[in-house]
Amino acid sequence: MGRLSDIVSFIERDVKTGVVIEPEKRLPKLREGVLDVVRTYNPGTIIKAGLGRGDLLMEIARNSAAYITVVEPSMPLIRSFIDAHAGDPALERIRFINGEFNELPVDYYSADLLVSVDYLEFLESGRVLDEFRRALQFDGILFIAGIVLEDEDIEGIYDDFMKAAFPLHNDYYLRDDLKTMLGLKEFTFIKGSIERFGTDLAALVEYFSSSFGEPQKPPAILEERREDFTRLYGLEGTTIAEPYYISIFMREKPKTA
Repeated sequence: MGRLSDIVSFIERDVKTGVVIEPEKRLPKLREGVLDVVRTYNPGTIIKAGLGRGDLLMEIARNSAAYITVVEPSMPLIRSFIDAHAGDPALERIRFINGEFNELPVDYYSADLLVSVDYLEFLESGRVLDEFRRALQFDGILFIAGIVLEDEDIEGIYDDFMKAAFPLHNDYYLRDDLKTMLGLKEFTFIKGSIERFGTDLAALVEYFSSSFGEPQKPPAILEERREDFTRLYGLEGTTIAEPYYISIFMREKPKTA
């Protein structure tokens, strides 16, 4: 299978287990953040990059009058979601497109708000962010949330751990590096906050092993750099306080001469 097929297969499994994409432990903070954006900016059109588990999508739909487009690479997930919410009035304002994020099947400047949660970790982030910029109106809002490295983890030891544990993992960014990259993509930082959630790394490795059929122990770096993991991520046993960044950016207007 190609990488896209691997990603789709992983997404279809993960939304049922709630481990990587929009897990239950993060939903209250995500809901608080995205609904604050909806109330503040009152978007008329919203794009959600990825259906996720569906809970956050329905929170947005039920708490706004916006028309929502969901771009989701898994057609079975779309069908399952529609069947599960048949008869819900909020579903009438949601349109689904089966497609990729690095080639968003939407028009230029088609959204006032774009919501991206938990997918950048295993996507080609630079290309995807270019597509997000293309899809947003000038002064449109990008709500983006995902795991980042602790500010002092300059070497990226948690990134190295995940690259060894999760075959689809690309990169985690330092918070400032993410802001810099988005700045280069013509997004202005509005605000952001770090939340920390307990994550059992041994359980995570077991989950990835079962997902990809390659049983393995936690990567050696966890013990080799235990002191650094403890200092940076509060490692106790095999559990860390994983930093999760919820942030808001605005699509810049073209600079006038």
